Amino acid sequence: MRSSSPPTVKDIAARAKVSVGTVSRVLNRHADVDERLRARVEAAVRKLGYRRHTKARHVAQAKPRVVGLVLCNDQGLGPAQSLLLLGVEEYCAQAGYGLLFARHQFSADSLSFPGIAGTWGLADSVIVAGSISQNVLAAFAERGLHCVLLANHLTEPLASGLAGSSVQYDDEGGCYEATRYLAQLGHTDIWYIGDASRLWHKNRCNGYARAMAELGLEPHVHTIALSDDEFENGDAAIAYILEQRWPATAILAASDGLALGAREGLRQRRREVPKDVSVIGFEYRIDRSRGSNFTSVSVDMAQVGRELARLAIAQIESPSAEYRQVVVPAIFVKRSTCRPLRKEEHMLL
Repeated sequence: MRSSSPPTVKDIAARAKVSVGTVSRVLNRHADVDERLRARVEAAVRKLGYRRHTKARHVAQAKPRVVGLVLCNDQGLGPAQSLLLLGVEEYCAQAGYGLLFARHQFSADSLSFPGIAGTWGLADSVIVAGSISQNVLAAFAERGLHCVLLANHLTEPLASGLAGSSVQYDDEGGCYEATRYLAQLGHTDIWYIGDASRLWHKNRCNGYARAMAELGLEPHVHTIALSDDEFENGDAAIAYILEQRWPATAILAASDGLALGAREGLRQRRREVPKDVSVIGFEYRIDRSRGSNFTSVSVDMAQVGRELARLAIAQIESPSAEYRQVVVPAIFVKRSTCRPLRKEEHMLL
């Protein structure tokens, strides 16, 4: 008959097939533990429902529960990441949860598990954003840990057995709508400029390509990025298009940085926006100031963060609940950088 007494360190050691000393080092968060042994101990802890002692149990119940946010393989906090973090923090604070944030750098063939996720009891559920590869998700699944994904940042479609709750913003649909808007204004020589190394830029290019195919128009794509600076890449894309003497009366840029660079490139070459060329950008908030007048595909990244936090907290409070997928729509905001196409010959670049 199974004992009704609380599980002990010895019980964990027996279930995980490790020594009592190894269990002790894992529970005390020592770094000198093999990752495979750590995973087995943490799985046994969760399975047995172990709590160290009465006093520790009361302390654990008193401390706020914690959501983790891991940004994978991203060099820093740009505007999108900053707004995402803000949205997660706002929702967690309102719900009475703490937030731990960390960046996690790794190579495809050598993965160390994110610290805030790999340390037992540190975060109850983890949000994963950045460049999300299959080995990260496999590491979560192996340890039986909850995670919520920003689906736009997946490097490839999810493999079977790695499903989880996710949030996705509809950048592809927004760029599809923007392309059709330019066609409605009479444009046929519509260019997409982006950076093929950025996963989310590929999604936006897919929306552009789908609209061009439906409209029966030939797609024109420039996705070569030679600089880490998007402004410089936008300028370089315009320079290349002009050098090749290709016709272009409209530009759909995958970011506002690219759009700003494209506008400057056009200005330097005596093309005016929108008189000669219409330009659409991509921004990460709806309520931005009047500093930019770009017609834009707009995604509220703070709302994306709030949705990620909501799903992460739902996983904590209802561990057995089904996975959920949430889509945050893109909003197409019309401003002053687009106009109907005129037919004068000097309009063509």
